[in-house]
Amino acid sequence: SVPDVVVVGGGLAGLAAAATVAAAGRTVVVHERRGVLGGRGRSVNQDGFTFNQGPHALYRGGPAERLLSALGVSLRGGRPPLQGRLVFDGRSEIAPAGPATLLRTRALGPRGKLEIGRLLSRLPKLSAARLADVSAEDWIAGSVSGERPAEMMRALVRLATYANQPAELSADVAITQMQAALGPGVLYLDGGWQTIVDQLRETPGVQIVTSDGLAELPDRRAVIVAVGGSQATGALLEKTFDVGPAASASCLDLGLSRRPDAAFVLGGDVPFYFSNHSAVADLAPEGQHHAAAVQYLGPHDEPDPARIEAFTRHAGVRDDDIVVTRRLHRMTTVTAIPTAARGGLAGRPRVTDTGHDSVFIAGDWVGPDGHLLDAVMASADAAAKAALRVVDRARVG
Repeated sequence: SVPDVVVVGGGLAGLAAAATVAAAGRTVVVHERRGVLGGRGRSVNQDGFTFNQGPHALYRGGPAERLLSALGVSLRGGRPPLQGRLVFDGRSEIAPAGPATLLRTRALGPRGKLEIGRLLSRLPKLSAARLADVSAEDWIAGSVSGERPAEMMRALVRLATYANQPAELSADVAITQMQAALGPGVLYLDGGWQTIVDQLRETPGVQIVTSDGLAELPDRRAVIVAVGGSQATGALLEKTFDVGPAASASCLDLGLSRRPDAAFVLGGDVPFYFSNHSAVADLAPEGQHHAAAVQYLGPHDEPDPARIEAFTRHAGVRDDDIVVTRRLHRMTTVTAIPTAARGGLAGRPRVTDTGHDSVFIAGDWVGPDGHLLDAVMASADAAAKAALRVVDRARVG
């Protein structure tokens, strides 16, 4: 039979949109051009270690958690500890995670501690949307005066947004993400993000067709295009989208025989990050550990594997601790960052901006709500509901 809705793309956006359609009692089929589902949400198992496509964190209390919970997806895992290290001038110090550690750390001087303390205390009360047309760099410059506090804030923005373009990134994204990180916090998932993919694909009523990406728009009552970034979407729709640049990173995944000395290490004056994901999530064999080291790449940066490896030394990782490694030399972390020049989150394309009354789009670059997986799920939900309205009107007609 002819499905009510066709979804093009079997990543997390497409699968969530399809599950939402099916949950409403309508028929839906997903076409995925690859032989596997999940896109950047896939996880792989290597010698018993579960590696995501780079270090993934699910932000609590946002559109992603709400939609996945509504769809019956179980999200098991743990909130990572805040105790970690902050690196400046090649030395690691206590990372300020609250008033006590801010006072104790030697990473900042007295004036820097005062500035950071004041800014972080104001952060939960800030209206991020009012700063949509201000860059993260300009917001930081207007919030702290010292270079060391400014470097620390850039580091926190990189960590929260997975983007190393503060001069272009809208401050509303940076603030929203930090508010979420310091508030409800994030989850590292047991079994990796593949658990989300697997549960969504098993939604009753969702039909899956793999190794079939559809070269042109299908002629159906309603279509949802969730094929990744704006270029692939635009090629299918014969349309150009005005969006920000992509953000990328280089990642080294590590399977370790010994627990790292630090749960996380954040580069203050260098764009590097280390995290022990198995500190709170089931991602490694019994008695072993999974960690990831990341270089956040700026617009003109090249991956530097030697520096990524060297950064792990700040967490006490030794060569004889390493059981297995997996490299992602250059991976996309955000397909299009919300920029200040385009009005931040509100300036992204809407799910309806397709030029077709019955065609809708979804992805991390679509819609005014959320960043990263939150944007994926918010746009998938909006696209599915828009498609359902079209289907219901056709049935009534």
